[in-house]
Amino acid sequence: MPNWQDRTVWVPALTYLGLLPFAACIVADQVFQAPLASQIFQAYGLSIATFLLGSWWGIALTRTGSGRMPWLEIGLSNVFVILAVMIFLMPLAGGLLAQSGLFVVLLAVERWRPVFRSAPSYYQRMRRRVTVWVALLHALMAALKMSPAG
Repeated sequence: MPNWQDRTVWVPALTYLGLLPFAACIVADQVFQAPLASQIFQAYGLSIATFLLGSWWGIALTRTGSGRMPWLEIGLSNVFVILAVMIFLMPLAGGLLAQSGLFVVLLAVERWRPVFRSAPSYYQRMRRRVTVWVALLHALMAALKMSPAG
């Protein structure tokens, strides 16, 4: 019987399940020639990026001592949200590559700023792994869109 409160199991499991829409969009695009699949893929990428960036506020506010305002983390969050929207508005193949790079940069910032490094080790390990998968799936979809058949 699973422990329904065990974060070390459920957070990674739910996060990895979040990769399925990316994979499903690639399959729909390539196998079923679904014309909107690549756009849905890119929109889902935007939603994941903005979800992560919104969580930065909560993390920074709860992990910074009272009386101190985590201006850098909140400012970076806002700047990256604007950047994520600008990337979303780019032509598809280039936008997908840029979105891939954005996920890597977000992870790098999380590794750089002490407030984010205080996350549990299981979470940090999962974030590294899922970022690799997300970046690779974005690069794959971009490559498929750049191919002559794409």
